[in-house]
Amino acid sequence: MRRYEIDRLDRCALYTLLTTALMNLIIFPYHKNFLIPSELYSHFPTVIHPFWEHFPKSRNLNKLTRGIENSASTYTLPSSGQLFCFVETSEKHYDDRVPSIASTWLPKCDNGRFFTKTPLPNGTLSFSTVFRNLEDSYYDLFRKTFLGFYYSYAYISRDFDWYLKADDDNYFVMDHLKEYLSTLDPSEPLYLGYRMKPFLKDGYNSGGPGYILSNAALRIFVEHLYSDEELCPYDWAEDRGMGRCLASMGILPADTRDEKGKHRFIPFLPNELSEIPAGYHYYPLNVSWNTLADILENSHNQQLNHLQNGSLISEKFVSLHRVSPRKMIFLHSILYPESGKRLFTPEFFELL
Repeated sequence: MRRYEIDRLDRCALYTLLTTALMNLIIFPYHKNFLIPSELYSHFPTVIHPFWEHFPKSRNLNKLTRGIENSASTYTLPSSGQLFCFVETSEKHYDDRVPSIASTWLPKCDNGRFFTKTPLPNGTLSFSTVFRNLEDSYYDLFRKTFLGFYYSYAYISRDFDWYLKADDDNYFVMDHLKEYLSTLDPSEPLYLGYRMKPFLKDGYNSGGPGYILSNAALRIFVEHLYSDEELCPYDWAEDRGMGRCLASMGILPADTRDEKGKHRFIPFLPNELSEIPAGYHYYPLNVSWNTLADILENSHNQQLNHLQNGSLISEKFVSLHRVSPRKMIFLHSILYPESGKRLFTPEFFELL
């Protein structure tokens, strides 16, 4: 196609976009977000690249669920149980992150699968659901996650106690997670993860380490929130958007720390926790020294080492973020040794 024709398509798409935005502004003056037809994004003119995240795409279920494919093997998975897991991934990670997750923690879910844009090429990685009508892009993560939760409950099964959303660089310790979930009631609307502080009054769960909705919370989301673009407006930050959406119905992040105040969900590398500004943590970081004298007796380096060697992380931690494929397999071999005897020490986190 000649350059002139490409420029002409760009201009046509831009004019259509601006006309649609103007019509929304005139017809729906009190609406907080413009509703842009998803078809405009199939071409996506380069002239609006800097601004496109401010325009929410359609979340019309008739369009988005059309052409969804479940691999044949997914129909052999349980349709009920304690935990349903979906991992959002991209084609560029089919050869590294996907195999690592498939060979470590995902099979330990009662029903675990990958949500993708295109079919997985490896026949041995057959548990997948393909969303053909979503973009394989970070900027479409909001719709991918919203549709992922909706589809999991409304189309796959309503009979799991908990629904877990993960990224392809997450590692979950399934026995820790299932033990923790067994202490909670899935008939209560619970929203589990690492609670972040900025932007929202009551915080939201970071998407980094993944987050979990109880059956009751997801039912409310499916029946009352998914299609309501006033209560659940588009947000390029998917995790913040989900937090805002659930908060509109009074579903706030639960306190997932253990009895010692240590964290189960870890959004940053362990040695980075102490370096993240305090304003990002909803709960103050819990340092073990109890008195001013204790603090003065320890040098800055000793305190930093104390923070870095896992003292902020529960021994029953359930998820880690930004774990490379090689480290994921290595950590899994440590947590699930062939001998069956697990030895946990704080130095474990220095491996990350």
